[in-house]
Amino acid sequence: MPYLLVEYDHDPPISNEQLAANGAALGPCLQVRNIKRLRSWISMDRKKGCCEYFAPDAETLREAYRTAKVRFARVWPAMLFEGEAPPNTEPGAS
Repeated sequence: MPYLLVEYDHDPPISNEQLAANGAALGPCLQVRNIKRLRSWISMDRKKGCCEYFAPDAETLREAYRTAKVRFARVWPAMLFEGEAPPNTEPGAS
């Protein structure tokens, strides 16, 4: 399964209560679609956020968010790399 990132923009800044409500709404929607949340970040001003998932594909993750009625800005596939550049995966690359 690929890594997928979900980005959030919160205006006004998100509260702890709203974070908890979003998590409660998303849980069953993620579970039924075989999506695993890995970790989440929120900016210090609580206006931006990002969550990392293992999911079958981006559209399945979007569907889970829409079903849970949790707003998001973007969902995009990602490649995990730590400490060095990722391998070149462009077509025709050696």
